[in-house]
Amino acid sequence: MKCKGFLTRLFIYDMIFGFPIRERREEMRRIIAALLTVAILFSAAFVLAEDGEEELLVEEEILLDEAEPEQATAEKEVREENVHTSVWPEPSDITPAYRSTEAPEEAHENCFWCTPMNLDDEEAVWVMLTAPITVVQANEKAKPLDDQMKQTVLYEEPDKKSQKIGMITGQSQGVHVLETRDDGWSKVETYSTSFHDSKVKNWNGFVTGYIETEKLMTVEVNQNYGIIIDKLTQQLYLFKDGHLETTLMVSTGLYNRRQPYNETRSGEYLLIYYQKGDLPDGTMHCYNPIRFNAGDYLHEVPCVVPAGGKRKDADYKLYEPKLGTRASHGCIRVQRGLNADGYNMNTLFGLLKNREDQRYPKMVIWEDYQGRQVKIPEDDTPLYYNPRGGSYYHALANCNDVKSTYLPLTAFTYGELEEKPYSKLKRCPYCQPLRRKTFYEELNQKHLESSPGEVMSYHKKK
Repeated sequence: MKCKGFLTRLFIYDMIFGFPIRERREEMRRIIAALLTVAILFSAAFVLAEDGEEELLVEEEILLDEAEPEQATAEKEVREENVHTSVWPEPSDITPAYRSTEAPEEAHENCFWCTPMNLDDEEAVWVMLTAPITVVQANEKAKPLDDQMKQTVLYEEPDKKSQKIGMITGQSQGVHVLETRDDGWSKVETYSTSFHDSKVKNWNGFVTGYIETEKLMTVEVNQNYGIIIDKLTQQLYLFKDGHLETTLMVSTGLYNRRQPYNETRSGEYLLIYYQKGDLPDGTMHCYNPIRFNAGDYLHEVPCVVPAGGKRKDADYKLYEPKLGTRASHGCIRVQRGLNADGYNMNTLFGLLKNREDQRYPKMVIWEDYQGRQVKIPEDDTPLYYNPRGGSYYHALANCNDVKSTYLPLTAFTYGELEEKPYSKLKRCPYCQPLRRKTFYEELNQKHLESSPGEVMSYHKKK
């Protein structure tokens, strides 16, 4: 009866004022929406006045597991200017074959092993990333995807009775051919990709030895994409059509005395296998996995999904803050947050899997040898924060993990990060801004004294 009475009054009202019912309803909706907006703004101001910053921290700084749909769409459509908040290595003449005592029969100017680890020489890097790669057939009868799960032995001498000094993964791992002999053997050098259960326990050791020539084959690679993983900077550098396209934060392997095999194996690889779904390990899940070395994958930073839960229930708080440092068991973890160019691991996976040039892309992993250094970020590099009680600093003015109410964020500079009010801000684990200057200074000092990735020298001492 009440509903009927309301409609009767509304009809009379419309008759008197000449508004059709449908238009009056639309007008009422707009009025109600405006009143609600005013109420929300008033409430926010009241909370700030009564309780200071704490209530606003809850509003901005609870990191969302999924971005607001409208906000995510806007960020994809309108990319921010690339503010170059990535980490870069200093130019260097050090090559991946830094530990080599051999010289190849012919000069290999464009190969991975002879090209300096120097991002400033973009042309040389691109030529290296698109040059053919020599890989090994671990099992001649196996298909490429199956052979990539198998390994073969590298011998100290051109004789199967000689000492076994290293392991090589089939199909995807590259070797540097130094000499092709008449007796059916070839002399090569590479990084040993031993795992915990391998026949030879030589983890990430740079080795020179012999393999049967018939097992070697040269493969042409993708001419549109190439990837560099730098253990020094803990960054992924994606090259596209001859130029650096974007960078993403990563975590490579973190070894210890009990698990020396956790160190990510350096070298050059082909990205062959793109797995559907994820890599589950109990409640830990790794999405968008691309296998590059037997049991090692390039994948999104892990998350915890409760038993019976779905991806939307994922919690990244345990693993995401470690990006930019060694943290994995050998795989390469890649950021899930969109960077300024609109890239993350999900974007990268789709791009490489659906590539037009069906030849496999090359990915190289640079060793962080002693003497290599990180560029200290420039003081005028922009960073962002929420002056209305925010507790994080960000790489992007429109960080996709901050509620739209607080966007765009306010800019300040990297040089001001140690000054008030920025000195107490924490680093946003989603958009992955630069770390504080002391972190890079300590990293450089460590690399003046040692080569952290050389597991065997550390392992033998223990």
